[in-house]
Amino acid sequence: MKTPTITNENTTVDVTEEVMSFSLKVGAVLSALVGIWGVTCLLSGLINAGPLGMLKGYISAVTGL
Repeated sequence: MKTPTITNENTTVDVTEEVMSFSLKVGAVLSALVGIWGVTCLLSGLINAGPLGMLKGYISAVTGL
């Protein structure tokens, strides 16, 4: 027959560590979403304007011509 064993242990939880861990995970997910959005916009621009059009637009944006 199996009898349950009851233990009385205190478990300490560091709230600061838990909050920082959660914040780091949220930041990583948001960074990934921003990166995916940027790649999507870049691909959309390549499809609409083509590689040469994108290059021309980049050069004119940098030089102001």
